[in-house]
Amino acid sequence: MSYARSQVLMVVLASSGCFSPSGIDGSATSSETSAATTGTTTAPETTDASATSTSTSTSDAPTTEPTSTVTSLGTTETTTTSTTEPVTSTEPVTSTIDPTPGTTTTDDTGVAVCGDGTIDPPVEECDDGNLTDGDGCSALCTVEMPNKKKRFVFLTSASYTGIEVGSLDLADDACNALAKASQVATVKDRTYRAWLSDGGANAIDRIGSYTGEYVMVGGTPVASSSTAFETGALKGMINVTEQGTPIPWLMESCATSSDGVWTGTHVDGTADAANCNNWQADRGQGLMGAFGAVDGNWTACSPRSCDSQFRLYCIEVE
Repeated sequence: MSYARSQVLMVVLASSGCFSPSGIDGSATSSETSAATTGTTTAPETTDASATSTSTSTSDAPTTEPTSTVTSLGTTETTTTSTTEPVTSTEPVTSTIDPTPGTTTTDDTGVAVCGDGTIDPPVEECDDGNLTDGDGCSALCTVEMPNKKKRFVFLTSASYTGIEVGSLDLADDACNALAKASQVATVKDRTYRAWLSDGGANAIDRIGSYTGEYVMVGGTPVASSSTAFETGALKGMINVTEQGTPIPWLMESCATSSDGVWTGTHVDGTADAANCNNWQADRGQGLMGAFGAVDGNWTACSPRSCDSQFRLYCIEVE
């Protein structure tokens, strides 16, 4: 071999040593390290869309913010932010009380109250603002149908002198005018005559014969029939007005009492001569009754001066 060829052979052998297997492995390791180093400084955060869920609630339940997943340096980190808000119902409020005005009202405990002036069906059929029977709505707030088997008797709320009475007809008119002005419904639509006599008519004849019961406004019995008015045997004093207001009897003497009733009528229902000149004068005397009595004094208590102011008895007729 010549010197020149030996030189070339040595060069070739030296070049082949640069691509040994160990050299290839070292080159790959160096490259990955470089790439990883670069990733720690320049790789952007990425959001994993597949890991993100959206929750829709119509009842304002606690909500969860979207979940984001960030991948960096081969490690996955998941961050969840949860926010709890007060639950607010959007459903309409349902009440057990009927809101229709004028039909249902209850007190704070939800219980119907009879006598408060407001009808609470189905518990109440009526409510007239009181707990009085005999005025169309009972003390239990049930409707009282007009009962023509019972007739009303009342004491007038107004008082009159002899001349202010005027006549029997005018006295009847006064009874009916007061009844129509009454706040008691069952009193209004009935016809009344004054228990009053003059020289031409007897009180018992004016009210007629009747076998049914007479009651005061409020329902308290007064007489079992018209016969009781001519025998002086009443079941109770007639001391309640057309408005249902009781008038206290002061227990005064018939000859000096400050309150009473003009009648001009004996115990048997017939006319007395003391009638203030047929109720057209304030001179002379007229026979008066005591509305606090249940015997004959209810109609024939004592003659009194015609300028005194006394009430009238009004008795229902057909």
